[in-house]
Amino acid sequence: MEEWISLNEFMKRYKMGYEAVLKLINEGKVDAQKIGSRYKIRVGGDTVSRELYEKVLERAIKAETKLQNIKAVLI
Repeated sequence: MEEWISLNEFMKRYKMGYEAVLKLINEGKVDAQKIGSRYKIRVGGDTVSRELYEKVLERAIKAETKLQNIKAVLI
Protein backbone atom coordinates (compact mmCIF):
# COMPACT_ATOMS: atom_id res chain seq x y z
CA MET A 1 0.00 0.00 0.00
CA GLU A 2 1.36 3.35 -1.04
CA GLU A 3 1.30 6.30 1.33
CA TRP A 4 2.87 9.71 1.72
CA ILE A 5 4.54 10.40 5.06
CA SER A 6 6.43 13.29 6.61
CA LEU A 7 10.20 13.47 6.72
CA ASN A 8 10.08 12.99 10.50
CA GLU A 9 7.97 9.84 10.15
CA PHE A 10 10.36 8.51 7.50
CA MET A 11 13.29 9.11 9.86
CA LYS A 12 11.53 7.19 12.65
CA ARG A 13 10.46 4.25 10.47
CA TYR A 14 13.82 3.74 8.82
CA LYS A 15 15.98 4.87 11.76
CA MET A 16 17.85 7.46 9.73
CA GLY A 17 19.08 10.94 10.49
CA TYR A 18 17.85 14.17 8.94
CA GLU A 19 20.92 14.71 6.74
CA ALA A 20 20.85 11.10 5.47
CA VAL A 21 17.21 11.42 4.40
CA LEU A 22 17.90 14.74 2.66
CA LYS A 23 20.77 13.09 0.82
CA LEU A 24 18.46 10.30 -0.40
CA ILE A 25 15.96 12.91 -1.58
CA ASN A 26 18.62 14.95 -3.39
CA GLU A 27 20.03 11.83 -5.09
CA GLY A 28 16.53 10.84 -6.23
CA LYS A 29 16.60 7.56 -4.32
CA VAL A 30 13.26 8.28 -2.65
CA ASP A 31 10.24 9.96 -4.17
CA ALA A 32 9.55 13.18 -2.28
CA GLN A 33 7.67 16.43 -2.76
CA LYS A 34 8.47 19.66 -0.99
CA ILE A 35 5.33 21.44 0.13
CA GLY A 36 6.27 24.82 1.51
CA SER A 37 9.12 24.09 3.92
CA ARG A 38 8.05 20.49 4.57
CA TYR A 39 8.68 17.25 2.72
CA LYS A 40 6.24 14.44 1.96
CA ILE A 41 7.90 11.14 1.04
CA ARG A 42 6.20 8.29 -0.84
CA VAL A 43 6.66 4.84 0.68
CA GLY A 44 5.17 1.46 -0.09
CA GLY A 45 3.42 0.47 -3.27
CA ASP A 46 5.17 -1.22 -6.16
CA THR A 47 7.99 1.29 -6.49
CA VAL A 48 11.70 0.53 -6.58
CA SER A 49 14.61 2.86 -6.08
CA ARG A 50 16.26 4.40 -9.13
CA GLU A 51 19.56 2.79 -8.08
CA LEU A 52 18.06 -0.71 -8.06
CA TYR A 53 16.33 -0.10 -11.40
CA GLU A 54 19.59 1.07 -13.00
CA LYS A 55 21.50 -1.96 -11.65
CA VAL A 56 18.91 -4.39 -13.02
CA LEU A 57 18.83 -2.59 -16.36
CA GLU A 58 22.63 -2.70 -16.60
CA ARG A 59 22.66 -6.46 -15.84
CA ALA A 60 20.00 -7.06 -18.51
CA ILE A 61 21.98 -5.15 -21.12
CA LYS A 62 25.15 -7.10 -20.29
CA ALA A 63 23.25 -10.41 -20.47
CA GLU A 64 21.76 -9.54 -23.86
CA THR A 65 25.18 -8.52 -25.18
CA LYS A 66 26.73 -11.82 -24.02
CA LEU A 67 23.87 -13.76 -25.60
CA GLN A 68 24.35 -11.98 -28.93
CA ASN A 69 28.11 -12.73 -28.80
CA ILE A 70 27.46 -16.41 -28.09
CA LYS A 71 24.97 -16.58 -30.98
CA ALA A 72 27.55 -15.00 -33.30
CA VAL A 73 30.17 -17.59 -32.32
CA LEU A 74 27.77 -20.50 -32.84
CA ILE A 75 26.63 -19.35 -36.28
